[in-house]
Amino acid sequence: MEHTAANAMPLTTTGSTTGQEDEDRDLVGKYLDGDMSAFDTLMSRHERQVYGLCLRFVRNPDDAMDLTQEVFIKAFEHLAAFRGDARFRTWVYRIAVNHCINHVKKNGKRFVEIQENTATVDPSVYRRLVDDERREIVRGLIEALPPKQKAIIELRMNDNLSYEEIASILGRSVSTIKSSVFFALNKLRKMVEDREARGQSGSRA
Repeated sequence: MEHTAANAMPLTTTGSTTGQEDEDRDLVGKYLDGDMSAFDTLMSRHERQVYGLCLRFVRNPDDAMDLTQEVFIKAFEHLAAFRGDARFRTWVYRIAVNHCINHVKKNGKRFVEIQENTATVDPSVYRRLVDDERREIVRGLIEALPPKQKAIIELRMNDNLSYEEIASILGRSVSTIKSSVFFALNKLRKMVEDREARGQSGSRA
């Protein structure tokens, strides 16, 4: 495992196709049959996305690279447990999210908890949060979310994963994931609007 995350930049996000999923399963099979290079190929196919996820958790490239390596070490050690009933990407994302959550929790940060209830998600909420000058403000507010809620927002907004895939990664129901996204985004929108209102009031003073 000489491959490193240092080559993971610039970040890109690519969609997963059925062909790619089949290739991933074939590579897992080859590795389990003794072809050690197959794992290096798997790592090179997915490390950009895993690195990007880790970077959004820790906001430090060096730490993100370390976390990425640790994630793939765990994947390497547990690849025999991969049964092929989910996408390999989903499986490795599950490892990455859990590893990042544990890492962030160890830092002892304080988080803003958002309550969950059943609700539907208004797509316009995404656009208001990510498609204008509020982007950096929102980025900072997302950092204040509890790790699991932050993971849900990151996987949905930045990695464009489906609710079903996020639910599989985090081991939660689809309705809970939808609810978490709805309340988190609306909470973030309110926090942004409150900050902007305070800024406007200060400028008039």
